[in-house]
Amino acid sequence: MFLNAVAVFLGGDFGAMFRFLISETFPLNKFGMPLTIILVNFIGCFLMGLADGVFEKFAEHARHKYFLTAGLLGGFTTFSTFSLEFANLIKSGRLASGFLYVFVSVAAALIGFWLGYALSRAVKTY
Repeated sequence: MFLNAVAVFLGGDFGAMFRFLISETFPLNKFGMPLTIILVNFIGCFLMGLADGVFEKFAEHARHKYFLTAGLLGGFTTFSTFSLEFANLIKSGRLASGFLYVFVSVAAALIGFWLGYALSRAVKTY
């Protein structure tokens, strides 16, 4: 288990670094949206789907899977891990749970962000 955690840790470092480098090198904002990040999310989700399909065939390479999926792609974009969890629920026949997961995840993330933002505005700095 420890070596799997190290694989996730190292992959996450590289994924976050790649996301940062891409967003800093190609800052594309159109229509008031950060298109670079949307593209990063799309690429990460595409690669996560590809990796999930490949690792279904090669289950004995668990450490490689952890490095690439939870680590590299999870660090590159959390949308890829989110998509994988949703896909796992759907593939296991839990359709209602999958869509509930999507709704609750997005709602919790947005509510959490705004609560954190409101707290930061409420705290006075001197």
